[in-house]
Amino acid sequence: MVPENVKFLPENTRSNQELIQEAIHLGCTKAKVISTKSISTARWMNLQCQYGCSNYGSILTCPPHTPNADEMAEILPEYEKALLINASPETNVQEVGVHLEKYLKEKGFNKAFALCAQPCDLCSPCTVTTKCQYPEKARPTLQACGIDVNETMHNNGWDDLGQQTPCTPTHAIGMVLLA
Repeated sequence: MVPENVKFLPENTRSNQELIQEAIHLGCTKAKVISTKSISTARWMNLQCQYGCSNYGSILTCPPHTPNADEMAEILPEYEKALLINASPETNVQEVGVHLEKYLKEKGFNKAFALCAQPCDLCSPCTVTTKCQYPEKARPTLQACGIDVNETMHNNGWDDLGQQTPCTPTHAIGMVLLA
């Protein structure tokens, strides 16, 4: 039996529209409630981070400090839906994602968790050798967790955004895992 106080993401369009409108209000140019079954994970994503990104090992929200593709593939079935977001390059998608996560938790979605495609920029340099100074705001990147952003966008009809290059200022994609 499911406890009464456990909240589920409503299937109806109105509730989804409220989430989308909140994302738009925060600066997103696009938002869509998606099934977590449409989120693609791939082990090769770690290679892109390890052998192509200067943030590898130097930021706590990047590998090897984050869940990997196998771990994320085990986590995703614990969620049914996610809110996929796209923001303009001028909008800090990490801030938007964390704000949406907080908004959803206030609405009773206790498992809400944000991820974004841009590396954390809360500290310069990152306190990777000690402890994160902002654990309530720092979130791992989608790619760090093995999420193939381009494939996930394609799976959800967002081909109009074109190929995305991870960890670049124009790569303003994020998502919030819901419930």
